[in-house]
Amino acid sequence: MSEDEQQKPVRVREVSEDVIAVELPGGTVLTDAVCPHRKGRLRFGYVDADRMRITCPLHHSTFSLENGRRLAGPVCDALRIHEQGTPG
Repeated sequence: MSEDEQQKPVRVREVSEDVIAVELPGGTVLTDAVCPHRKGRLRFGYVDADRMRITCPLHHSTFSLENGRRLAGPVCDALRIHEQGTPG
């Protein structure tokens, strides 16, 4: 990863009521807008771009942005990943 990519801020934006776009240095991930545990709004969560993870602000469930798998927090379903892409 170049220095420019490391310094680029991570951005999370709402695409629709149901989907968010997590804009990472290496590309954009589209995923469900709410946590599968208790429906916390993930656009307000913490994104760890280096580890490709997002953490729900409500109960701190953490999910992989690569495959949606729950990595930490309360037991729940995986986070649905809709699409991954590279910067255009």
